Amino acid sequence: MNDNENIQTKMKTLKDITSGAKHVLQEPILKRLQEQSTLSQAQLETLLIDLVVEDLYGAHITYDDKASFRSKKGQRAKGVSRGSFNRTLNQARRNVSKVLYTMLLLAYLGLFESNIFRPFEEVAARISDYRQIRDILSGKKELTSEELETINVTERMILAALEELASSLALKSELSKRKSENLMNNE
Repeated sequence: MNDNENIQTKMKTLKDITSGAKHVLQEPILKRLQEQSTLSQAQLETLLIDLVVEDLYGAHITYDDKASFRSKKGQRAKGVSRGSFNRTLNQARRNVSKVLYTMLLLAYLGLFESNIFRPFEEVAARISDYRQIRDILSGKKELTSEELETINVTERMILAALEELASSLALKSELSKRKSENLMNNE
């Protein structure tokens, strides 16, 4: 295999990997989580390309190449400038860092021990189970109708739980929740 064929093979492999990463961004649960997160869709895609794609590829990828795989709406169907990629990557890293510091702050205050975070823990466990099911079934060439139904039901349950978490009552104390519910029932 000559150098030109080797480069083309590597680029095809890289395109396949980035295509898979972008496919993940279309999953309903991931989309719902992203909508409620501190990351924009571009930031999440950029972070995935920077962190995951390079590891899956098994070799260093230049930022020019990473930028070429980022989706862009408008004139160019693929790719952004390296500067745009790096700015978006820095924004994503900053947002993730702020979330982690917020979690550390809540842990410092002992709020994770409070019941108000139990629903989040339950949804996280459901998501973990869903990912395990998906990983097991991803090795199959064809899924049975039962397996598809299992995925769909689990997906709907998680989406409903996420919708409930998005409500204003999710992060209230038990006393405040009861008071709000009583006020709503009395109307």
